[in-house]
Amino acid sequence: MANLIYDLETGPLPWDTIKPFYTPPAALPPWDDSMVKYGNTKDPGKRAEKLAETKAAYELQLASEQQAIADHRAEWASKAALSPLTGQVLAIGIRKGNTVAIIGDGGETEPEILEACWNIYRKHSSMGDLQMIGYYSNLFDFPFLVWRSYFHGIRLPESIWDKSGRYPAYCFVDLFDRLPNRGLNGESKKLTDICSWLGLGAKPEGVDGGMFAALWSGNEESKQEAIAYLINDLDMTYKLAERMGVI
Repeated sequence: MANLIYDLETGPLPWDTIKPFYTPPAALPPWDDSMVKYGNTKDPGKRAEKLAETKAAYELQLASEQQAIADHRAEWASKAALSPLTGQVLAIGIRKGNTVAIIGDGGETEPEILEACWNIYRKHSSMGDLQMIGYYSNLFDFPFLVWRSYFHGIRLPESIWDKSGRYPAYCFVDLFDRLPNRGLNGESKKLTDICSWLGLGAKPEGVDGGMFAALWSGNEESKQEAIAYLINDLDMTYKLAERMGVI
């Protein structure tokens, strides 16, 4: 049986592409002198003073709001990579035994990355029994690959689906799904936490998945750091699959 560990890394699409999906928080209305509440004050000097005070308070509130809106947009954009509508596949790591391939590190476009991934699947599935093993993969990696393939008009292998045509075929093994739903008391089931507890490794210090896109698009040194991050994820998944008896 061929056992392929796979993991994909994603990043946000350009802002102009994802902007239509963004809903900004409610904003202050433009300044209008009618916002000033004078009460029964008729004295011109006091009214001018009230106008200046109210407008100064408005300007402070506006500045604070603009920062809050910028922070809101940045927070939303940082999560854009998690949706196939606003994110894209940057790289796919595949490990077979001790051999690792990183699809995308040669500057391939997203359609080329997806085609290469499905071709690897076709090649190994045609040779007999195959397990495509990931972590949280049937809930994230697999559907992300499918949605982005649909977007680019890439034809999918029919054998990736189960008999219902709605769910991943049995060969797509998600280790997350095989962990007991009970027995923990609120502890994390993230890959790095499970592997750390089992003594199977952990993510690199100070690096997480949300940083991948920035590292990937940086200089050669940062890109190598991104590749090392992806290889480490594959390594943890491989060791966990071994510990669970999946391979």
